[in-house]
Parts: sequence; C-alpha cells; structure tokens
Amino acid sequence: MYSRELDGKTYTFGVSGKLWRDALLMYDHQTRSLWSHITGEAIQGQLKGKKLKPLTSIPQIAWKTWRKNYPQTKVLSVGKRESITRDNYADYHKSQRAGVSGTRYTDKRLSNKSLVIGVQVQVKDGADGIDGHDGADGQDGADGQDGADGGVVELGSSQRNPTQKQSQDTGSTFYRAYPLTQFTKNAIINDSVKGVPLLIYHDKESFATAVFKRIVDNKAVVFTSVVGYIAQDNTGTEWNLITGIATSGKYKGQRLERLSAVNIYWFAWARFYPDTTIYRP
Repeated sequence: MYSRELDGKTYTFGVSGKLWRDALLMYDHQTRSLWSHITGEAIQGQLKGKKLKPLTSIPQIAWKTWRKNYPQTKVLSVGKRESITRDNYADYHKSQRAGVSGTRYTDKRLSNKSLVIGVQVQVKDGADGIDGHDGADGQDGADGQDGADGGVVELGSSQRNPTQKQSQDTGSTFYRAYPLTQFTKNAIINDSVKGVPLLIYHDKESFATAVFKRIVDNKAVVFTSVVGYIAQDNTGTEWNLITGIATSGKYKGQRLERLSAVNIYWFAWARFYPDTTIYRP
C-alpha cells in the first residue's frame, strides 16, 4: 500500500497490463509513467526514479478478525460477481511455475514458491543505540533489556554485501525475509536487524501478518504468544497485535510502531532484493 501523494501532487493509478521482473506494473493517469507495485518506484516515463511512500498495513487478515478490532471500518463495494469468490490463479499457486517470463531463478537459499514475509528496515546513519542494542554505526546502546536476535543465512558468493539502499532522508534500508514455515509452532518471532528490534507476527490459520518495532519507552522488549493475536512482553504487559496497542499492564494504551511488510513468494522478493537476508532461529 502506498500514498498517492508525491511532491505535493495527488496521482491516480491503474493496472498497465505489463510486467517487469514477472511482477505487475501500475501506471499513473497524469503522466503515464510505469510503476513497480513491489518497490513503489517509477521505472519508466516522466517520473522515472521517483518513489511512492509506503503506508504500513496488515498484508492479509480474516475479515471477522479485522471487523472485531476495527468495527467502524467502511467496506468498498465492488458488486456481486462470481470472480470475487473464485481464485483465478489457483493452478498457478499450486504449481512450481515462477512467473510467466520463463526466467530461471538461481537464488537457491529457498525454493522459488516458498512464501515469506518481506520486511524493509530503515536505519538512520549515526543513530544512537536504544537500551540494550547497538546503534546504526556500531555505537553501544545504554544498559537495558536485551532483545532476542535471530540468525541470518549466509549469502551466496555473488551476494556477500548486505543490501544498503542509501537515502539522504532515511540513511540505509535493509531487507529480511521470514519464511512462513518458521511460524508453524509459534506465531511470534523476536528478531533484530542492524540494531533495530523487531516483532514479527503471523497466524497460520487466518494468515494475518504484522511487523512492529519492539521498542517501548526507548527499550527493547521481548514478546511471547498468549492466545490468538494477543501477546505478552517481558514486563507482563499484554498487547493486541492487530492494532499494536497495549491492552493491560505497565504500558497500557501505548502503541507499537508498525513497519511495512508483504506476504510474497521467495522468488519475487529475492529478485527485487537479491541481497536480502533470511531469518533462521
């Protein structure tokens, strides 16, 4: 999900019918520039090189769960059509085909059709470390609760350097993929990417996914699953992981910062972000 506002103007978008790297391209009605729906960047046209601002959202969630947490939600009505309830790509999802171009993908760290949660983490250059964690440039964080770091799979010989997309405004952006197979026994992963403590939540039944910074009052907290989308941190505070709000305990009423995430096939994520790391416990 992206904001349609760019440099003070609001754009409207449509589906171009074209693919780039086996992924859909959008176009804007105002300049007819082509945009990647995965990166949000214009790859052709007058606005080439511009990038839309990603809006944090839950990639997928059961309607009953969403409605329970956001009862005032308005629903976009698209009419009653058979195609709404039928998955036209069911055969593709069941197959081993990776896109339509016939391209052979060579990143064998995971199988092409493995489902992963793709996460982007922005780290400001020279940022001070939060309690219990190193800063972006290696500065020590203050004493505090240590977070649980996840392991990282070694990159291939042609991918030794971690992805670092430089930006004057944001510093560096790092990418990590979380295979959905890591959530078969537990719905929660506590991880850290370049000193940024993360909470990754995925419910295998509803497919609800959410990613947050697990930072409260400048301290890294550690989460465990309680039931459903309710989690408890190491202070005994309980949190709703759909809304990101603490419902009881020391931090009641506070909200975790949500990060942009996407449920996606490995081959698609790796093709756009080849230097991504992969979470391993």
